[in-house]
Amino acid sequence: MNVTLNKHEIVIFKGATIGDLVLAYSAKSFKMMQAGKLCVLDRFGNRTEPDGPVYEGQMFFLKRVEQTVPVKLSL
Repeated sequence: MNVTLNKHEIVIFKGATIGDLVLAYSAKSFKMMQAGKLCVLDRFGNRTEPDGPVYEGQMFFLKRVEQTVPVKLSL
């Protein structure tokens, strides 16, 4: 089936997960997603989970996760 990730059409097997899709797109991106540095958004901008299903014709986008820096309060 054909699915779009970051404007690249990817042919992937039926029953694939979003994690499988990212791995088919890029091993480096998959590792970054597993480490929490990237997230996958659907075409509406909703964050998805790596174990979520993928269906024919869907569109997804990778986005860097903004890391928050802990603030130290001094008294």
